[in-house]
Amino acid sequence: MSFTEDKPRPILFAHSSDEMYGSDVVLLELVRRLDRTRFRPLVITPTDLQYEGLLSRALADAGVEHLALDMPILRRRHLSPARLPAFAGRLHRGPQHVEKIIRARRVALAHSNTAAVWGGALAARRAGVPHLWHVHEIITQPAWVRRLVAWMIARHSDHVVAISQAVADHLLADQPNLATRLSIIHDAVDATRFHPDVDGWALRSEWGVKREEVLVGVVGRISAWKGQDFFLKAFARASAHAPQLRAVFVGDVVPGEVWRREALREMAQNMGVATNIIWAGYRTDAPQVMAALDVLALPSIRPEPFGMVVVEAMAAGKPVVATAHGGPLETVLDRETGRLVSPRDPQEMAQALVELASRPELRKQWGANARRHVVQSFSFERHVTAFEALYAQLLEDSCANGR
Repeated sequence: MSFTEDKPRPILFAHSSDEMYGSDVVLLELVRRLDRTRFRPLVITPTDLQYEGLLSRALADAGVEHLALDMPILRRRHLSPARLPAFAGRLHRGPQHVEKIIRARRVALAHSNTAAVWGGALAARRAGVPHLWHVHEIITQPAWVRRLVAWMIARHSDHVVAISQAVADHLLADQPNLATRLSIIHDAVDATRFHPDVDGWALRSEWGVKREEVLVGVVGRISAWKGQDFFLKAFARASAHAPQLRAVFVGDVVPGEVWRREALREMAQNMGVATNIIWAGYRTDAPQVMAALDVLALPSIRPEPFGMVVVEAMAAGKPVVATAHGGPLETVLDRETGRLVSPRDPQEMAQALVELASRPELRKQWGANARRHVVQSFSFERHVTAFEALYAQLLEDSCANGR
């Protein structure tokens, strides 16, 4: 009997956080849109960090079951000779919690969301259920970690989904044998929530941004590789030629890393641009944030795996200035929907910001092009349909193999 003729099959989604950044939003939108006559999602999140519970509350609102479990998540703090033994111990014990859930709920398939979720992969193998690894990251350094993660993904997956060609190429460089078990399913955006008709003026007023000012947004987690310091260097140079520019940082640090935000504030002060910068922190009104912007900047200094904020801004009809590596090479059409600039030279980003600040007609044209491009290429309908087809194939293969 085909699984489609039976009752809905439980799918376990193991995730690495309880926040609402890129991978969290993608997971939420996927599970809330799944065909419940075929699949019944259960999401588990870790308890190793103190989260506000943003994702779990959104899951509850969507009617998706959620559990918080003690499971091993590979985090940067574990990547030292002193801490690796403790993480190895968690790899032995932690998956047991997940395995119990898989067996108790008769889970048919496990979906690990992000490369950091090692507990889900190991538990799926122990329980004998098919495992899909959904990879959102590009890990470059240290090289031994990159190779280890790629090996782990290849070793413990029936199938791997990369969120972009950039992520796929990165994995295949270390694990070429993955080629026959790897698909690319681009992240997606809800183009009805992120829309040019959303009102952003109330938020601009809240931030004290005047109508004649050009607001550039840097949206996302504050971290070393996201390039907020790179943006400050570009913004300081651009402001000297386009005094109408203002900037807003939307997003915050990982719990326990407040020093990163304070270092950026001090940098802005030293550069003489502190009065032109708004520190908005984390916000839940992402569509209004994008509507309030005139331009989105993505200044990542290492390759962005996809860049969810890029397609959100484009869906809202905003041009994007992004560093030219990783995911933005697949989403931003240079000089049609925005600009792709060097990730090594802040001057290129500065020049792009000055050009867009001084040419409102160009912002309008590129923004309209961006909206059309996103609607055609990055819809959630496409995204969910692709995953449902992949789940069905994995379950059929599992039945055929007697699992």
